[in-house]
Amino acid sequence: MPDFRRSGYGEQLLSHIEARARKLKLTRLFVLTTRTAHWFIERGFAESGVDALPAARRELYNLQRRSKVLVKSLQNSM
Repeated sequence: MPDFRRSGYGEQLLSHIEARARKLKLTRLFVLTTRTAHWFIERGFAESGVDALPAARRELYNLQRRSKVLVKSLQNSM
């Protein structure tokens, strides 16, 4: 939303999610987006295919939305 752009909320949320994921010993994060791929790529995510999603999420993937799948490894970005 325009009112929240450049407010730092996105950075704070991503930082919190990454810290929580590391605490849970997860090795990667994934996001689906139809509009903000560039924002995630600038923060270490890489575009991937639907096959990179966990099986349960892959089954729910809606091809009509054409969401981009972005993945970030947490192993090397500590």
